[in-house]
Amino acid sequence: MKKSLRSFLSLLLCAALLVSAALPAFAARNTPLQPDVYNPFDGISVNESADTGSRFLSLVKQLFAKCLNLLSNFLINTVAGGSLNAIIPNTRAVQRYETFDLEAYGNFYPGHETFLKTPAANARWSLGYGQASILPADLAEKGYARGAYLPYIFCNEMYKDDEGNYEDLRVRTVAVDDGSGRGTVIFASLDAMGFANADVRQVRAALAEFAAENNIVSINLSCTHIHTGIDSQGVWTDPLATGVGNIFRKDVIYGVDRGFLQAVIEGTKQSVMEAVADMKTGRLYYSAMDISEYVWDRTPPICLDPTLYKLEFVPDDAAAAPTILATFGCHPESASYDWNTAVDENGKKGYDKKLSADFVWTMEKVVNAAGFNFIFVQGNVCTVTSGRSLSNDGLDTDAHSTAMRYGYELGYIILGMNMTEADRIALNAATGDRLGVETHGTEEDYTVWYEDLPTVEATEVTPLLNIAHRQFFCPVDNKVMAIIGKTAVADNLVLQDKWGQYYTVTEVGYMELGDAFNAYLSPGETFTELIKGGSGLKGFPYAPVRTMLGENTIVFDLMNDAAGYVANDANFVMVGVQYDEFSGKLAGDTWCIISYGRREGSTFIGNLYQLVQEKKHA
Repeated sequence: MKKSLRSFLSLLLCAALLVSAALPAFAARNTPLQPDVYNPFDGISVNESADTGSRFLSLVKQLFAKCLNLLSNFLINTVAGGSLNAIIPNTRAVQRYETFDLEAYGNFYPGHETFLKTPAANARWSLGYGQASILPADLAEKGYARGAYLPYIFCNEMYKDDEGNYEDLRVRTVAVDDGSGRGTVIFASLDAMGFANADVRQVRAALAEFAAENNIVSINLSCTHIHTGIDSQGVWTDPLATGVGNIFRKDVIYGVDRGFLQAVIEGTKQSVMEAVADMKTGRLYYSAMDISEYVWDRTPPICLDPTLYKLEFVPDDAAAAPTILATFGCHPESASYDWNTAVDENGKKGYDKKLSADFVWTMEKVVNAAGFNFIFVQGNVCTVTSGRSLSNDGLDTDAHSTAMRYGYELGYIILGMNMTEADRIALNAATGDRLGVETHGTEEDYTVWYEDLPTVEATEVTPLLNIAHRQFFCPVDNKVMAIIGKTAVADNLVLQDKWGQYYTVTEVGYMELGDAFNAYLSPGETFTELIKGGSGLKGFPYAPVRTMLGENTIVFDLMNDAAGYVANDANFVMVGVQYDEFSGKLAGDTWCIISYGRREGSTFIGNLYQLVQEKKHA
């Protein structure tokens, strides 16, 4: 009974963070980024080509959704959240906003001081690769909370893959330099749900001396966003004891287990040092393929980037392993779908007590089997999840096996996207036929991964890399997020001004990679309408990212923070509905409860545009 009550109270406190979480929100101090007037009914429109009855019904549904969402936001955030926030006092984790010096806040890397328009003389790409485990040494004895869904689900064992090997949680890193002499850029990707900006800065602090010695000008840490890793955000371990205890403690105890955090810091440091030591000159190639059949958006307004982007580095040294960086937007959560259906040795059903790296693990396995190093960077993830029918192949598989098959199939597509079908058949055989084409290929519902797969061209990337970052204050409007932050359940920096408003600090980034693509380095999970536009952007104060920065702009989400969902201000709702113009129906929406206020989207995009303007006109 005691454990059930504790779990129930924890859910009340942390309901907003049961899918992914952290802190950050909206608006930068001294930066006029917000629209002067907010109209909550912005974005309502009708299809003029439809008949009068259909247009009227559409308008009624949209108005109903807007009114319902306004009421829901008021009751959940203003009334319930505001009352709870007023009752719960600050802890010693909270700092004063007025006296906080953002410029002196340590371990922020601004990137390249100058942007080049053409490559430096005799420029060559250099790239190195490193990786390390981030599993704590005492996992088996201690057990660590799983970072998704319910708190207090402690695990001390990894899943085994289909070859009988235990999976691992890893950090994978690439160090990249364009030969211009302006410095090396680091991209590291953790097998975790999300990682607070304050913890990113702890990793950078551990690397500070090494970075200075090796002219590293940008250190970026993102997450693969797996839903079955160790709690990297604090809200699933023991949120009730952490939050309540910190109200009375002198020394604040943060929610993220310090043993796990130290494993992440040490593992990332090791992988970065390994990547820099591994740097070799070579050529870089870029490919992009539509994988619409493998991803889908689950929330209106339906908008996603269904593209798999690949960078392949081929060293001049023929004996050295080439490296592939792949990015596409998709929640790695398939392995978590059986989270409450596990059966123990006594036949009793309960919560799954194993950890998994989801499809990232097998995607890497098949790429490694072909002789490549591999890193997956989460793309424009928003509310996109995996479409698994093709990789399921009609087979009777559990959730974990489904995730494994999905990873294998995407790994094969990454490897084979530039190949002919004959080359793909040879690749499939050489890497062990991981999907069982030889065994199941003739069965009715089986789809062979390489059949009818288009071949896309790989183009060489000009050796030119520009990257810059901007840090800023973010007021925290979501009262539940304010509570989680000020009680140190999450690891984010928390500030409060004299009027009682809470803030944190986050950062955005912008990168240009030769003539291949531009990248928005987003701290959250960006809704794609902010990038591509369309009906879902109605009422937003800025033009879409691809209109402003180029159609070749892509997104690296969850980069250097875990700021939750980043939506169009006009569509913001904590718990409510959205109108789907394609079906004409209303669909439930709860994603922005894992956000930090309705103006988060315009604040992030506004800061991005200001950063780009400063660099472009420097």
